[in-house]
Amino acid sequence: MVVPARIVPKTHLRDRIRDELADLGDDTLVVTDRGHPIAVLVSVDRWNDLQATLEDLQDAVAVHDHRADPRAAAPAESVFAAIEAEQADVRRTARQAG
Repeated sequence: MVVPARIVPKTHLRDRIRDELADLGDDTLVVTDRGHPIAVLVSVDRWNDLQATLEDLQDAVAVHDHRADPRAAAPAESVFAAIEAEQADVRRTARQAG
């Protein structure tokens, strides 16, 4: 998805900040100083969408990495057994301390 971007010099933005923010919508506003980009403005909704997309992509990479490494996999039964053993140790330690 290509997001429309507008380039605005910071001097222009200083004079028209209210109008630019009111017209932002789904656009991306690139603020420049002497022709060099110095900041990017996006709406809160767009920012939240970007954050959600980033989180989804990070999750997908983690799943891919986990599936790609056969050593990372363990049968569910052994994982459940380890959790139960740890819980039993916690209960035993609590009884001894109490």
